[in-house]
Amino acid sequence: MTPLLTRLLASASVLGATTISGHAIDTTAVELEELQVTAQGGSAASAATVAAPSSDPKTRLSPSALALPANSTVIDAAEIARLPVQSYGDLFRPVAGFDVSNYGQGGVGYGIALRGFSDAEHGRDVAVFIDGVPVNEVSSIHTPNYVDLNPLIPETIRSISIVRGPFSVEAGDANLGGSIFIETKQAEPFSTLGVSGGSFDTVRSLATFSQLGPGIQPFLAYEGYGTGGYRENGDLGRYNAFNKVTIPLDLGSSLSLRAQAYGTRFGQPGYVERDLVRAGLVSPRAATNDTDGGGKTLQTFVANYVNGPPDDELSALLYASHDVFSRFSDFGAGQRGQVEERETVGGRIRKVWTTNLFDALPTQILVGGDWRKDALDVNTGPTVARSFTARSLDLDILQHNLAAYAQVQVKPVPWLKLTGGARFDQFFYDVRNNLDPALSPKVSPNVVSPKGGAALTPVDWLELFANFGQGFRSPSASSELTGNPRLVPLTIESTEGGGRLVFERFSLLGTVFFTDIANEVFQPALGLPVQNLGKSRRDGFEIEARMLAYREGLNRVALFANYSGVSARLLNGVPSVFIPKLPAYLATVGAEFDIGAPAALAPGGRLTGAAYLSFIGAKPLTEDGVLRSSPYPRLSGRIAYVHPSGRTIYGQATWYPGDRTSESIFNFGSPVSAVAAEIFTSPQPRLTLLAGLTYGFVTGAPPR
Repeated sequence: MTPLLTRLLASASVLGATTISGHAIDTTAVELEELQVTAQGGSAASAATVAAPSSDPKTRLSPSALALPANSTVIDAAEIARLPVQSYGDLFRPVAGFDVSNYGQGGVGYGIALRGFSDAEHGRDVAVFIDGVPVNEVSSIHTPNYVDLNPLIPETIRSISIVRGPFSVEAGDANLGGSIFIETKQAEPFSTLGVSGGSFDTVRSLATFSQLGPGIQPFLAYEGYGTGGYRENGDLGRYNAFNKVTIPLDLGSSLSLRAQAYGTRFGQPGYVERDLVRAGLVSPRAATNDTDGGGKTLQTFVANYVNGPPDDELSALLYASHDVFSRFSDFGAGQRGQVEERETVGGRIRKVWTTNLFDALPTQILVGGDWRKDALDVNTGPTVARSFTARSLDLDILQHNLAAYAQVQVKPVPWLKLTGGARFDQFFYDVRNNLDPALSPKVSPNVVSPKGGAALTPVDWLELFANFGQGFRSPSASSELTGNPRLVPLTIESTEGGGRLVFERFSLLGTVFFTDIANEVFQPALGLPVQNLGKSRRDGFEIEARMLAYREGLNRVALFANYSGVSARLLNGVPSVFIPKLPAYLATVGAEFDIGAPAALAPGGRLTGAAYLSFIGAKPLTEDGVLRSSPYPRLSGRIAYVHPSGRTIYGQATWYPGDRTSESIFNFGSPVSAVAAEIFTSPQPRLTLLAGLTYGFVTGAPPR
């Protein structure tokens, strides 16, 4: 067996270059370059680089996220394999600027926030896409633009591209704090079988099958998962079947077809009073109502067509999904239920041209159009043991979104690139209110979102950028339009400036940003009223540092650190000053490694992994800032031993050494005058352990 195939078999955790936050650090070996090309389907990074600007600078004409004049990050499959990922929120925790909250409420979407938006809103202020398909659930009764990434299997991810702020012209609805573009794998020359288990009776099994070749290339992944949960009534079970095939066509084109089926059932511990937990009067594992819980089933079909290289690409997308979601929750006034059935169909077409205008001006033009239709059946009301006793909401909703966008990049001189673009979104709502037909709006608001920026590289080791963008969130047909049909999309304006120093083994990035909103909207929790907080302002900054600390042959040790701070204020005057649930700062320090294992274990074996320590600042829980959460640290790490035969043994741990009540914390009282007894929490476990074994075997040799 060749060394190349041995390493392919061993584990995805050693594929490609050592990376920090998704940027290739070094790929000096031909073998490593071949591994990255064949296993990830991408081109190998250039030698002796520390961050993406050296291989894909912002002054390059490119449709990639890294080429935007904005603070952007790409995480590749190799880094994901090294990270300690116990749930999908862990994919984003070490990345600069991300505020992640695990609510501990079973299979509901996490709180994921960027740029000073709240982690209480289930990711609604970040636009998320998987293979171009929008994930945000418009008009969701749970929260508008609700995001649930539980159906995402980490081992199926090829890359995650992150753009902080509303600066991507390809992201429309929900693009306030930023956008996330997830691409799944097409094929690998190996398959895997794995099982893992750990704390709280957690068991997971995963099987993947894939192969490379001149014909159809499959990538299949089947997952089963179950846990008893840290807290009472915290049990969860799920199945997940991911099926993707890529069909090469003529003239450099391909068609990828993906069908996925996902299902989960879960209990829900609810929230307990924070001060009673801290005083030892209530167990942190206690449940509010043993009949709380819910479930979700999702079926998705996606077709992606691509023709040409990325800089001159024509792509088309069609998708359809069916989703049934139910949740029954007791927030102190008795259990209430919500059941939402959704059918979504949509598509996109996109074209990129790269040329020289007038034979002198390097230019790239990107144009595209989106269409999406959501048909919803929404029911809410009081329940007993998950059975409705009445209906407070019974809606049939039909919502369309048509959009067109364009972006132009020009390089008047080699060291300067100017970028400008805009998108137009038209919405059509048809709402039938079965409880009150008089409140059945039919409206069609629209919104224009301009973008613009500049990037320059005065010297090889310095990159500067600045940009402006507007973002928006569409009105919710389930919770807003029935009461106010004149609502138009909420819009924001954001500006950003920054710079990056890039040297052979070290890079340093700094950005500042300013965001204005005409009317801040906040919902403390499901079932509580939406609050209009008036004008708001967010001023913030982010600092990221990366260093290749050790390099010898294929061995790498890389260090990283980041810090972000946000001042988020309401502008209408006292007592409403603070935007609730925003941490004052986020900081992370960590390391990634890929080194040869001691020869006593096995010649040719590898040790890979990552560890990081995060610090999350205090969050104001009321608009006057009198009640706050406590700052807390979180430590997470993973180590894997990769045997040359293809076996990978790994272990990982997550530890909360300090306060465990502040990650998922809510004010169920007045936004201004709440008292401590109205602050509720879902405590995190002190320590969570997980260990597993994966066996990989060749099912298709890489092309030579």
